[in-house]
Amino acid sequence: MAVKYWASAISTVRAENGLAPATNRQTWINTFRARSDAVIAIARIVLAIGSLWITWLDAAIWPARSQLVFWLLVAYLAYAIAAAHFVWKAQVHRVRGTLVRHIIDVATLVALALLTGRVSGPVFMLMPFVQLTATLHWLWRGALWTGFIGVAILAYLALSNTVWPFNSDVDAAVALSFILFLLTATVLLTWLGTHQEAVRSELLRLVERTPGAPDGRDWPAEAALDYAAQVMRVGRALLIWSDGDEPWTHLATWENGACEVRHLSPTAYLPWTPEALEHASLLIIDAKRSRALIHRGEGRFDRWRGDELPASPALVAEFSITSAISVQFHASDVEARLFLLDPPAPTLDDVAMAEIVADRLKTLFEQAILLRRLSDAAALEERIKIGRDIHDGVLQTLAGMALQLQSLRSSKAEPEEIDRRLMALQAMLYDEQRELRALIRALEPGSDHGGAKDSPLVVRLEALAKRLRRQWSIDFRFLLEPEDLRLPSSIIDELMRMIAEATANAARHGHARTLEARLRLDGGAVVLTVDDDGTGFGFDRRLEHAELESSKVGPRSLRERVATWGGELSIDRVEQWTRITIKIPAHP
Repeated sequence: MAVKYWASAISTVRAENGLAPATNRQTWINTFRARSDAVIAIARIVLAIGSLWITWLDAAIWPARSQLVFWLLVAYLAYAIAAAHFVWKAQVHRVRGTLVRHIIDVATLVALALLTGRVSGPVFMLMPFVQLTATLHWLWRGALWTGFIGVAILAYLALSNTVWPFNSDVDAAVALSFILFLLTATVLLTWLGTHQEAVRSELLRLVERTPGAPDGRDWPAEAALDYAAQVMRVGRALLIWSDGDEPWTHLATWENGACEVRHLSPTAYLPWTPEALEHASLLIIDAKRSRALIHRGEGRFDRWRGDELPASPALVAEFSITSAISVQFHASDVEARLFLLDPPAPTLDDVAMAEIVADRLKTLFEQAILLRRLSDAAALEERIKIGRDIHDGVLQTLAGMALQLQSLRSSKAEPEEIDRRLMALQAMLYDEQRELRALIRALEPGSDHGGAKDSPLVVRLEALAKRLRRQWSIDFRFLLEPEDLRLPSSIIDELMRMIAEATANAARHGHARTLEARLRLDGGAVVLTVDDDGTGFGFDRRLEHAELESSKVGPRSLRERVATWGGELSIDRVEQWTRITIKIPAHP
């Protein structure tokens, strides 16, 4: 199994290197190599000093060659110091000269082996150093090829009759031990390099691929499965989930890039796993034989010993599940379980990867839930706004017309006067029809209607004043400061509705006969002041916005409109006048 995984990991890494030689994976490896150079430089100096000391103490080197070995190590020490200076002087470590330095290390090793004619001493120290540095720089490739070089050196020394068993003066046990050590180190370091490269590749697949953000109210099942399958390198995947707010179960299937989502009954495929495995991550080795490992947390895996299948029998039968990795996640009221089917050479590491993927999918579903809630809140806010506009527009106009009709019914005016007033009411109906049509058109997607909204503020106010005078039979005046005041159309629309609502309240409930509205700029805010000679709201002192909100007094529609715009509302009694002051931002 380990050999199969090893071969699979090496082939996967080779395939990735061939497809994307300049990806972030290579960048990550290069940064690790650059950091390793700093440590290797120090180790090289220590090794050179130690080799010189051992050579000075060791009298077993042939006298004719001892001077050459000594001066070779002196030169190697000088090179080690120069290489360390070159590496450490850089403020930012980069991969420069790595291969050249490695070739010098290997050449020094070969020269020492030829000069000393034995595997002990400096050769014994330099061989592991060269192999370890090769592993740090090039992972399994460095370990493997440097190991081959080491074995070749030993083979040469053996065939040249300089080591056991051809030379009885050499300790056979030491020579054999070193050969076995080198072979074992080569195997282990090659495996370590392979594993490190596979882990880096897996982690980079996690961060390089990002599941697509949810769009609209649909669940992001396709994006979730596409991300999970690509990261985990599987050809098939299932995602089953249920939402407490929806009366059904969702099942999404993904196979080779094609995704299908089905809505099923709430009891479909229940239970997804046995109750004991409800919150566990599973490595299913053979689903039909109930062979599975259960991740209990903190890296502990137990064998599943239950009589039931580790996954829903209906799922196992319908999708021919043999091996799989299964993880669950919760997002608000959503309960979900992911099945990654037929993983190649599954290992315990795959379960950890799948749990990380599940966390990403949980975030994706939480985003979808948030979008749904925001959409619902926006729809509710829009409904409230429409209701408020109808209340402050059509309903107030109808209320004013009802009062005028009631007055007309009880009056004893001449027929000509009655006819004039009826024509005025008819004109009011026509005006309100236009306003209602404009409101409906404004609700259409992509609507951009001109007309009155493009008119100057003074023109809009004159038209509003004319309509309010006719609607409520009052004396309405307005004042702009400055006279050429310009505001965004959305602000103007809102101010028109606020003035209309304040006028309706004053005329209907306060029996006002005169009303004056003033608009002015105050820094980055628009201040609207409405004075009327009505009876007011029943209090004779100034009430600020916070008190109006807390005590729920004053005109509710105005309070809500001002609060929506983040403004302030105050009501005061000034002599015989009731004053409403509204302050909102000058820009939406």
